[in-house]
Amino acid sequence: MVLVTAALWFALSVGSVWATEQASQETSGAVHEVASGQANGDAAAVEQGHGAAAEGGHGAVKNSLSAEKLKDLGWRVVNFVVLMFILVKFGAKPIGAGLAGRQKRVKDEIEELEAKRSAAEKSYRDFESKLATVEKDIDKIVEKAVAQAELEKVKILERAELAAADIKRQAELAIQKEIMDARRYLKDEVADKAAAMAESLIMKNLTPADQVKIVEDYLAKVGAVQ
Repeated sequence: MVLVTAALWFALSVGSVWATEQASQETSGAVHEVASGQANGDAAAVEQGHGAAAEGGHGAVKNSLSAEKLKDLGWRVVNFVVLMFILVKFGAKPIGAGLAGRQKRVKDEIEELEAKRSAAEKSYRDFESKLATVEKDIDKIVEKAVAQAELEKVKILERAELAAADIKRQAELAIQKEIMDARRYLKDEVADKAAAMAESLIMKNLTPADQVKIVEDYLAKVGAVQ
């Protein structure tokens, strides 16, 4: 930045010198034209003398301006050279260090951005991998759930069949028990009725003497036991 400023300063200095020189040449030309017009109105001898004087004055003015401008230009060149020497001598290292530091910062920023991009790409790849793994896990979970549901279905059907068989067996046992109870009840009823009928027949067929004999036999048996 400093070198560019110095170069611009030098270019402006040379341009100003060139512009001043051009202005001086134009002024000299105007003086020469005025002197020529005055010479045309006078005599030929006076014209020659005046023209010689005008040319001498013009040459002196031109030479004076050129020398001054060249001297000024020379000082400007010297100043520029001294400025460049100072810049190179005392500013080269700081400028170089600044440029090197800036270059290092830019390099570090680029490396940091590259690292962030690599990390982002890695994170994206990891996410894709995890997503694929999750999809596979979901498929496995669904398959496992379906298989477990089928097993539960089979178990439920088996338990239902066992329950139905148990209910059928209990019903059969209950029926058999009812049948046995009914048979036992019928036997008891028949026995009771038969005993009653026999007792009734015996009571009808026994005489008073038979009844006395039965009582005596019973008493005799009781006495024998005692």
